[in-house]
Amino acid sequence: MEKRRKINYSLITGTLIACMATTPVIAQTIHEKVTISPGKALSEAEESAISSAAAHVLRYIAKARGNIHAKKTNRAKADLEQALTLLQIIKAALPVAKVKDHIWVAQKHLDYESTREVTADLIPIEADLTELENIVPVDQARKHLQKSREYLKKGDKQAAKTELTAVGVALIDTEVALPLTSTKRDIAAAKALLAQNKLREADKALKLAEDGVQFMSSAVFAPVAQARNSLRQAAKDYASKDYTTAKADLTAAGTQLDKAARSADQTTRQEAARLKHTIDNLKNKMNQADTSTASTLTGLWQHSRALAKYEAEKASTDWHKSKNKGAAKANLIKAKLYLAYAETNQFINGKTTEVEAELDKTDTYLNQAAKTMDTKSQDRIKAMRIELQQIEAHAHDRGATMRLHYEKIRSDLLQSIHDL
Repeated sequence: MEKRRKINYSLITGTLIACMATTPVIAQTIHEKVTISPGKALSEAEESAISSAAAHVLRYIAKARGNIHAKKTNRAKADLEQALTLLQIIKAALPVAKVKDHIWVAQKHLDYESTREVTADLIPIEADLTELENIVPVDQARKHLQKSREYLKKGDKQAAKTELTAVGVALIDTEVALPLTSTKRDIAAAKALLAQNKLREADKALKLAEDGVQFMSSAVFAPVAQARNSLRQAAKDYASKDYTTAKADLTAAGTQLDKAARSADQTTRQEAARLKHTIDNLKNKMNQADTSTASTLTGLWQHSRALAKYEAEKASTDWHKSKNKGAAKANLIKAKLYLAYAETNQFINGKTTEVEAELDKTDTYLNQAAKTMDTKSQDRIKAMRIELQQIEAHAHDRGATMRLHYEKIRSDLLQSIHDL
């Protein structure tokens, strides 16, 4: 039976009612009890609760900025405390929160428990990764978890703790869509500046926080993300031989991709149109069980998942322009998108020609990124391009060695994006 954790959104309601009793409609929306499934797509109710909480964060920041301009610093500080509380609640609702909680517990136990006792703490972490694998790569995280287990057998607590930290780092990809950490940092900076009576600087920090929350609130409902959810459901329904519902899922995904095809971002427009074209061609094959149709559906979902991540990362980069993230990050994000496409085509669709085409695009964007990066980063890019050559030389191979090449490049890309 699928493990699930329940978050009672009455906690959010209590916070909101205590601090903003004048917003009964939104408070009523968030009052529902919502079951969060780690690693699964958020339901409509969950999305609504998170979006509503984000809207309240935005209101508190706006109130704080108003109070700063009115030189009412104590009220501004109180507003920011409420905003931080809500951000913490939102963070607790995200799929990756559970695994990080379990990692923290295991690391804490290492301070005073025997290594044999702590080994039992790794079991729920493994279960968490199994639940997360439907939407994000977890192979690298699993490797670090296995190394941690091996170090525990040897009695090396410090090395085990280091590997547990690496498990969490390997999952940074899941948090890009919601820039909670940066937003919380901006609000905390504003609080510190208020304490120093630096009102103008505090206001600037809150403007950055506002931009982050606006992105966070809207990204939940991005068309590509909605299409990804529908395609995942289509694959499930098709596997269950519910062909009518699977076709309806495809229609819903197509509607969202039509919206995405009107995006301001050229890459999103092009890739959304490609996905929609595949969906249109697939609908007539949805009336009976067929291995190739099942593979195409899985490939569609994997492609849409990669595109949804690209959109979130691209939006995050745009939001961070004032923080000088630069063109290198944008090129690395595109490289990561096409690497994911190549991997799907190689291991799911088995289309060698398309694998080579996607790898060429990956290499092009890696090369462009390297032109604006420092020497150390350029060396990392060079190593990734060598790995790409190994894959391209065996684009038909679905063996474990090829998977390791993809994993190495993806891991290096994640770290490079994270470092910028």
